[in-house]
Amino acid sequence: MNNTSISVTVKFFATLRQYGPDKEILIIPENSKVKILFDKYSIPNDERRAIILVNGQPHKDLNTVLKHGDLISIFPPIGGG
Repeated sequence: MNNTSISVTVKFFATLRQYGPDKEILIIPENSKVKILFDKYSIPNDERRAIILVNGQPHKDLNTVLKHGDLISIFPPIGGG
């Protein structure tokens, strides 16, 4: 089995910066999903409705597979009610 790693950049915005740095380059296993970032930074379940952009494109699915060189931007969910 091939244990290849990839490099991605993750950026946290606004209130989510309490869980991770403004910007960090991570080495993660190939075929990792967005969910790995939420687990790595211990983002609570109630924050997992965050707005996620991968290379500037919105992704709602935490099961989106990441690729080498991806830029993942994570914003808090838009409040309202």
